[in-house]
Amino acid sequence: METRNSGSDSPYKAKLQRLAKDLLKQLQVQDSGTWANNKVSALDRTLGEITRILEKENVADQIAFQVAGGLTALEHILQVVVPATNMNTVSRIPPKSVCSAINVYNLACNNCSENCTDVLFSNKITFLMDLLIHQLTVYVPDENNAILGRNTNKQLFEGLTTGLLKVSAVVLGCLIASRPDGNSRPATPKMSTQEMKNKPLQGDAFNSRVQDLISYVVNMGLIDTLHACFLSVQGPVDENPKMATFLQHAAGLLHGMCTLCFAVTGRSYSIFDNNRQDPTGLTAALQATDLAGVLHMLYCVLFHGTISDPSTASPKESYTQNTTQVAIQSLRFFNSFAALDLPAFQSIVGAEGLSLAFRHMASSLLGHCSQVSCESLLHEVIVCVGYFTVNHPDNQVIVQSGRHPTVLQKLCQLPFQYFSDPRLIKVLFPSLIAACYNNRQNKVILEQEMSCVLLATFIQDFAQTPGQPDNQSYQPKGKYPDPQDYLELANRFPQQAWEEARQFFLKKEKK
Repeated sequence: METRNSGSDSPYKAKLQRLAKDLLKQLQVQDSGTWANNKVSALDRTLGEITRILEKENVADQIAFQVAGGLTALEHILQVVVPATNMNTVSRIPPKSVCSAINVYNLACNNCSENCTDVLFSNKITFLMDLLIHQLTVYVPDENNAILGRNTNKQLFEGLTTGLLKVSAVVLGCLIASRPDGNSRPATPKMSTQEMKNKPLQGDAFNSRVQDLISYVVNMGLIDTLHACFLSVQGPVDENPKMATFLQHAAGLLHGMCTLCFAVTGRSYSIFDNNRQDPTGLTAALQATDLAGVLHMLYCVLFHGTISDPSTASPKESYTQNTTQVAIQSLRFFNSFAALDLPAFQSIVGAEGLSLAFRHMASSLLGHCSQVSCESLLHEVIVCVGYFTVNHPDNQVIVQSGRHPTVLQKLCQLPFQYFSDPRLIKVLFPSLIAACYNNRQNKVILEQEMSCVLLATFIQDFAQTPGQPDNQSYQPKGKYPDPQDYLELANRFPQQAWEEARQFFLKKEKK
């Protein structure tokens, strides 16, 4: 990889070079024992100075730090952790310094596609994943004694593991945003024609590298280990911000893996295309673990009870910031998995125990959003209900069963803007269409709250829009798939059924 941008326009270039050299020097001098206090404070000082520069979030500084060998130096610090295979050995560098190092790593990669691409192609990402799996394995007991893993070690949720989850999620999110293909423009300067010729190769190299990375972590057991972590959560995280942050980034990492997997497995861009091949094994692993236990975890976090005993569950009117962040990331993961393999998503979440949990969760979060304004959460819930019900009669029944107001009724009772503002209509209507298409009972309930003609008109507007990108509308741009594309009707309701659906919603039902 040629470095196109050497960070030469960073005002701190020389200082960052010196600090990166300092880090390497400090590591070389050190023998294998526990570090002396003065060494530790020198290391902390250097990390502190780098942190202050990178916190300015200037891309040139981030690149200058990486070019100076900064990420390699951080990797050496993190390698020191590995000998601590059981929890009783004292790590040679105190945890606080190791956490500062992973924090600097995060700052260096955050929204910086050059550094994230470097982390991928230089294989630093594999080191991070190995270390993450190592950390999780040390603290999560193996299957034999993980009876619902209630005994997960609390240290796990402290800085380093959470930091590793976060940096992995940040790198994957950034790779999605800048992957080298025709439809997303990486944040790089204009390219010469010569470079344009090399572009397809770069795309292939990127795709095969990402596929290998995902297969590697799946085969190393990352999904199973995270599954054990998620199952160990047995109650609220309102009072436990560290645990909440851990869960948020763990779900964020799964979301990044699904979105990247969708992007690189060469699928045509339609979610409804049945030609699904996932050579990485990610889909299979998530299927085998019921979405890595994330729905189970979310249920326990929201209702303070377990799925196996719903009578203990007590829905709350509203949730804390910690809890809503965990919910947003979990739903983003569900939605990215639904895009990757819709039938698998519908059958996992539609299964007997989980469908009830899903219904409670959707209903409760919609209730929360009616009390507290939280658009990002509300939109993920709405999209998720759409994926859950689209072309799936059994799941359509689930959103209309249970205590009133049901999930479907709550969707119909959203604020007036969702029926009048084009931006919000685009979020809500595809999910209402998915939940009611070819289902008379659901349509009758819909009619009590609104006119179905609105849905028919909405479909017609879409069908008539010239340049409606046929099946090409799911193109990850931004940190997550570009929210505008991800809401397109073609990604939420199959195009070949548009005309039938339009007729269905125009037809008056006999009461």
